[in-house]
Amino acid sequence: MKEREEHAIKKIAKGSLIIFLGIFLSTAAFFLYRIIAARYLGPADYGLFTLGFTILNIASIIALAGMHHSVGKFINHYLAGKEYHKAKGLIISSFAITLPLGILISILTYFSSGFLSNAIFGIMELRQIIAIFAIGIPFSVASQLLKYYFYAFKTPQHAIISESLFEKMLSLVFLFIIIFFSSSVGLLSLTYILSLIISSVAAFFLFNPSLKKLLGKNINASYNLRKLAYFSFPLMITGLFGAAVAWTDTILIGIFMSEANVGLYNAAYVIASSLIIFWLSIGDIFYPIISELHSIRSKNSIKAVFEISSRWIFISTLPIIVIVLLFPTRLLSIFFGQAYLEAALPLAILVIGYFFTTYFGLAEQGLRTHERTSFLGIATISAFILNVAMAVILIPLYGITGAAIATTTTLLAVNSIKYMTYKKILKFGYDKKLYAKYIASCLISAILFYVFRIFGLTNTPHFLLSVFIYFAFYIALIFLFGGLSKEDKSIIEAIKRKIGIANKL
Repeated sequence: MKEREEHAIKKIAKGSLIIFLGIFLSTAAFFLYRIIAARYLGPADYGLFTLGFTILNIASIIALAGMHHSVGKFINHYLAGKEYHKAKGLIISSFAITLPLGILISILTYFSSGFLSNAIFGIMELRQIIAIFAIGIPFSVASQLLKYYFYAFKTPQHAIISESLFEKMLSLVFLFIIIFFSSSVGLLSLTYILSLIISSVAAFFLFNPSLKKLLGKNINASYNLRKLAYFSFPLMITGLFGAAVAWTDTILIGIFMSEANVGLYNAAYVIASSLIIFWLSIGDIFYPIISELHSIRSKNSIKAVFEISSRWIFISTLPIIVIVLLFPTRLLSIFFGQAYLEAALPLAILVIGYFFTTYFGLAEQGLRTHERTSFLGIATISAFILNVAMAVILIPLYGITGAAIATTTTLLAVNSIKYMTYKKILKFGYDKKLYAKYIASCLISAILFYVFRIFGLTNTPHFLLSVFIYFAFYIALIFLFGGLSKEDKSIIEAIKRKIGIANKL
């Protein structure tokens, strides 16, 4: 491996370790939040909360207008090239566009809450929930935009503090307080928005030193709104319809079925979609690094970085999908309780779609880097149309299982297309022998423990212990079969030195 490629990979490994810990803390806290909320509220009220949260996410994506992707694409170029006037212009433009738009959408959503709850969903109780979540839209926009600036300015720890600590952890604390006083889904929604407001304020104060340093330079800001709009608008469409693909099933279940079915389905969705933590932890640092490599036209370096990063994602996610496919009922019982067992089949179906979404995910960042934003927009809109069409047909026939089939089919189709398109551009490959070793290690581990009924032990502590043993055996087999390349070993050593355990192992 060339020095530049090795440096980029080690940079991703070290950065991903920090980001992974941050995303893991954030995801774990929000996962626990949803589990406790689902158990506390029951499927019906939890379904109301989920619908409100869905509307918040969709509105935030519209208000962001794709600017967060522009930050990841251009800020690194500008800072690396010392084009501070352009970086200054991008920062001013991004906030000047997104925050007023967020406020406008917040007002519109708040005053249309009655129409949405009655005319669209036919659920009177939803009006208050939508109105509460509408208040959080500008703060959600600010938090998301600032997170991408933290990554661009190489301060991911600030994103961890603002998102994991102030938003997710604080919302969890509020949840425990609410449970103690035995309050309602409305108060739960209100406290979540409160944690979001505190998070955005904390993020601003953390970013303020970097902001002052750049904006305080005695230079005139340079604006290229045409270039910004050309890059950002297709990504806003991509983000909007991409979110719609993820949330269409939730919305349509709310329209065709009851809020209780929304709650059941969301329990399966939360478990299955948690796989993307591995894509996000690598992808958020992968994107700015390959953007830098693309700026100096180092195609071979991008190829090497992509192949190794994709392999790490595969190694990490494969054993998880096997556990979910083998024990969907057990997992739902452990995390959400007996009331959610009807979601077992949708969970098994959804986890397949999110496995391939996670593994193919880096291709989307690659296509953004090569400025194929129009292609991404077309692919995502097509996926949305396919998902809606299938969901409208399948949900009335098969309920939440039909929604899972529609979503998984859509995810497989759109992510396969993105992956194959990027493969044509980059002409990357994969080591079939290494992948065969990973699959063999996983299957042997799963079969061995399944045959000897280690997973079949009845109580939860034994089941969780058996899962830990399964993962340990899987990792041991990868080493035994020689599943690590020279590059992987070099990176592991770099990480060990980074966290100070090189001399202890």
